[in-house]
Amino acid sequence: MNLFDDARRELDIWADSNLKAKFWVRDDDAFEPSLDLERLRDVAARFDTRIGLAVIPGMVTPGLREFLVENDRHFYPMPHGWKHINYNRGKKPAEFGPDRPISSMIADAEFALQLFKECFSSSQPIFVPPFNRITPALVRALPGVGYAGVSLMPNQLEWKLLRLGSRVLWRGVVRMTEFKSGPRIDVHLDVIDWKARTAQKRKFISDLLVQQLRGRRLGLLPPDAPIGLLTHHLAHNEDIWQAIDEILGFLRSHKAVEFIDVGRWIDDHVTNQLRIAHN
Repeated sequence: MNLFDDARRELDIWADSNLKAKFWVRDDDAFEPSLDLERLRDVAARFDTRIGLAVIPGMVTPGLREFLVENDRHFYPMPHGWKHINYNRGKKPAEFGPDRPISSMIADAEFALQLFKECFSSSQPIFVPPFNRITPALVRALPGVGYAGVSLMPNQLEWKLLRLGSRVLWRGVVRMTEFKSGPRIDVHLDVIDWKARTAQKRKFISDLLVQQLRGRRLGLLPPDAPIGLLTHHLAHNEDIWQAIDEILGFLRSHKAVEFIDVGRWIDDHVTNQLRIAHN
């Protein structure tokens, strides 16, 4: 039995229904060129996908700017907080968590946006919170700062609703934290098991794929909402690199799967949002 058989059966249903499941890849914590980043570029080229690269504005080196200019077709830069500092000592790590004053977080977001625009002016600023944690108050404040959108992970309530809804005949809607002035393009499947410091079990990955796919097919989420795979190139061991190859190879082999160009997807959604605002 192939460990992706359950996911393949779900995708077969998509194909029989003439549906296309959209996927994308986001990689976090970039700040300088490295052999691992070059290897990630080779992954993007091999599987013909453009990776959303979350770069840390307060740590970006000139070398990374040059690398991304040369590899524009493989990466789309996204601002990853400010300096990736953990302010929640003794708790789950967060740079923009609820324990900080909102004024301090907004100030850091402003610094990050200014530097990001100086480095990567051709990219829409889609805010990616470090450690994948952010207080809803800051999400609401980001449009006023100047961010075009956000890229988050579903919170615990959203996960529970999706798990429930993908198993029973319930036609509710999973309510995401709103970002009213632009797109929210999330990641849903972290390839890394952070406790074990290696790749997630393939069966676990397949089960999450089924959950995300089924939730969209049943109408809990829009069927065209991209499913995001999350990687961290600086933390990869060989098993993680192999898992990425296996997952992307499996998805690329199925006719019901489409990998979006994340830059084009974001640009289109920002343009549509501006059109709606002016009408």
